[in-house]
Amino acid sequence: MTNGKFVISLDFEKHWGFFDNRHLSECKSQLSNVDIVINQFLEQSRQHNVCITFATVGILFAKSKAEIYKFIPNLKPNYSNTSLDAYKLLQNMAVNDEKFYFGQDLVSQIKNDTLHEMATHTFSHYYCQENGQTDADFYADLTSAVAIASHLDISLKSIVFPRNQVNSSYLKICEELGIETYRGNCWFNFNNNPRKLKLIEYFLKTSRMIDSYLNLTGSNSFKLEDYNLKRSKLINIPASRFLRPYTPQLGFLEPLKINRIKNAMTKAAKRNEVYHLWWHPHNFANNINENFKNFSEILEHYSTLRKQYNFESITMQKLGEEYRKLKN
Repeated sequence: MTNGKFVISLDFEKHWGFFDNRHLSECKSQLSNVDIVINQFLEQSRQHNVCITFATVGILFAKSKAEIYKFIPNLKPNYSNTSLDAYKLLQNMAVNDEKFYFGQDLVSQIKNDTLHEMATHTFSHYYCQENGQTDADFYADLTSAVAIASHLDISLKSIVFPRNQVNSSYLKICEELGIETYRGNCWFNFNNNPRKLKLIEYFLKTSRMIDSYLNLTGSNSFKLEDYNLKRSKLINIPASRFLRPYTPQLGFLEPLKINRIKNAMTKAAKRNEVYHLWWHPHNFANNINENFKNFSEILEHYSTLRKQYNFESITMQKLGEEYRKLKN
């Protein structure tokens, strides 16, 4: 590629992304701010002409519990860990809580802003590495995601796997259903298999936490050809870094965190590489001002790099298209 690329992907999931870990009563205040956060993303990204790929849980495309039942697949995952069952949660959902689980108005807002890409985060926040689920279950889930998006005249071309559980045997299914790009894992992120040893999991989690502030693993920018075979139809655009949300306890470390990202962006711009930043909208829903101050600083730095090195903001879908043309 003749210039560096800057990719942002957001895992847009509301409570579907962590209902197994936190009860709704613990996070209602945070989730109530997601609409504000999405609107600020749209406003600030427009100011800097920055594209975002919104990888969205399919259930969020609906207005209500009544509407979503038209799209629920017949085949559902039978997770050994029953706390992951989204359909059980849906069944018991109170009408007053629906705003924490549906988001058609927000989806339409994003769709109507032509800068951005609507991508899939599967229909039900599907866990591709969990015991009990099958490839047939995944096919049914992704088919429902494609169907409900199509209902809103949205064509899904990119996927982000929930909790970064990339199951290589499911990539062919993604291709069959029209997906062209996916967010793979960075070389040092092996935290996508729940069956690994707990000691290794703890070590990796701690290492990544430290690496957010101190340079342990390098910039993690990359060339697409290093992650994709020449004949690959489904393009892997791996994550470079998770943008950790602001926490008051670690506030004194924020300059280190943001400079770590800015330095990596600069390296990508100079080397004509890709830098792929990701997080969740709800990560910004606490300490909103501090989080958007960080976001603004990143966008300002992007604008500087665009002028100096022709660093380009791009969606996952468009980057996949460009790379495919280069290969051909």
